[in-house]
Amino acid sequence: MLGPDAVFPHSASGRPRGGHPVTLDLRSSSPHAVRWLPPDDPVPGAPRVVLADRAARGEFAALQAALHRLGVPTVRLDAAHAAAPPAGRDGGPRGRHDSLGLTITLDGGSPDSGLLTMDGRRFRPSVVWARGPMPREIPGAPGPAGPLISADSWAALVGQLAVLAPAALPGPRAGRLAQLAGAAAAGVRTPRTIVTTDPAAAAALPGDRLVVKVLDEHFVETAPGRLVGLLPEIVDRDALVRRPPPGFPMIVQEYVEHDLELRVYYLAGDLRAFAVAKPAPDALWRDPAGVSVRATPVPPRAAAAVRRLARDWGLAFGAFDLLLAAGDVVFLEVNADGDWRWFEARAGTRAVTAAAASMVRALHLNAPRAAAPPPIGGVLDFLLLGTEAM
Repeated sequence: MLGPDAVFPHSASGRPRGGHPVTLDLRSSSPHAVRWLPPDDPVPGAPRVVLADRAARGEFAALQAALHRLGVPTVRLDAAHAAAPPAGRDGGPRGRHDSLGLTITLDGGSPDSGLLTMDGRRFRPSVVWARGPMPREIPGAPGPAGPLISADSWAALVGQLAVLAPAALPGPRAGRLAQLAGAAAAGVRTPRTIVTTDPAAAAALPGDRLVVKVLDEHFVETAPGRLVGLLPEIVDRDALVRRPPPGFPMIVQEYVEHDLELRVYYLAGDLRAFAVAKPAPDALWRDPAGVSVRATPVPPRAAAAVRRLARDWGLAFGAFDLLLAAGDVVFLEVNADGDWRWFEARAGTRAVTAAAASMVRALHLNAPRAAAPPPIGGVLDFLLLGTEAM
């Protein structure tokens, strides 16, 4: 899920209509471009984890709080407010109206090379985790192309901060065609698929029901903070072949009858999973109350498939969507920026947040350090996290 504030189109009967766009509101009321934990800066130049996302999404707020309990210093950058006035050390705005002050030193002959100065604080990134989608534009930038250039520049910076850190998350973001081809090459079953601009080509696929989805991201940003998406849908084959061409390539897949749908989170080798039951592919957005979610162990064959694909694609984090069908594992797709807080809330657990915090802490402690030796990890992580591990 990208956020709770969704506006859904409805038919005359008042029920959501499949195949029509939905709008998500990712605008944030927060005036702060950055959040520091701890708020003070006791050791200038010391390693710190960088988390970059939109503040309207809740994953990194929960992760930052968990890392703080584990003693890991972090800075959370709201990518949608990078041009906003920076916050002071007391958490309030400084009153300046320029963009977030930022300087990166890249001088191989200097001991300061690789240091990042942000909002007046100097540190060395140990882990950089950036989640998409980045903003389409940043309001308030001067000139006709200013909002787009500003957003593109901040997105480029966030994407390239990884060169400063020993560890970067989530890893490469392969497109859906590359994912399907890679899974098939690894011996993992995938739905029979065509990509076409002509719905009539779907007649070549088996079955009376077919799944239709877009080729790239489900959502595009039509205005700052407003994302409009075309969501996957199940369509009768005869109805689909009669549709007029959409004017762009789309994915059409066979509908796979299955016993169980899984959302499996891969976290640097660790796995957390949820069993998901929903009446339609887009029900998470259109009818969340009709979706059932429960935490579940990962079946061995599914675990082997996820670990194999994550290794092949160089992923440190990914949200894998799988089906279990008559003993087979069927790969649908993986989202390297997949949300997890909605699934946790529905299942009554914080297991993914705890696993993510443990993963980031381990990466942070493995980074070169100028301070004292790291504390003992393992079980201590979960004791410090408290209810985050529940």
